Amino acid sequence: MSGTDGVDGPAAALGLPDTGLMAMRIGLEFNSVDEFANTLSAALARSGSGGATLVARLDLGDLAIHIPNVDGPAWNVVPLLHLHNGDNPTAEDWAAASAVLERMERYR
Repeated sequence: MSGTDGVDGPAAALGLPDTGLMAMRIGLEFNSVDEFANTLSAALARSGSGGATLVARLDLGDLAIHIPNVDGPAWNVVPLLHLHNGDNPTAEDWAAASAVLERMERYR
């Protein structure tokens, strides 16, 4: 079950986890699930067919959204989840992203 149950709009399709490191970091970095969904939606709209990638910065571990071919090279980030317009991440997608983020936290 996700923390977006009963929520309409862009946040509903994301299927965000309600617990764990990924949920905590999204809340911390983007202030709310709705803010994250709106930021991601805007990035996807701006990216065209290239999509957008949720990344973690290697030096700080901060989450950000990277738009390939718009934001330029991203040599100091680890990709966590890449989406195109209309994509809805699965629970497995979020679990994989969380696992990578947890490993980064452990070894930082």
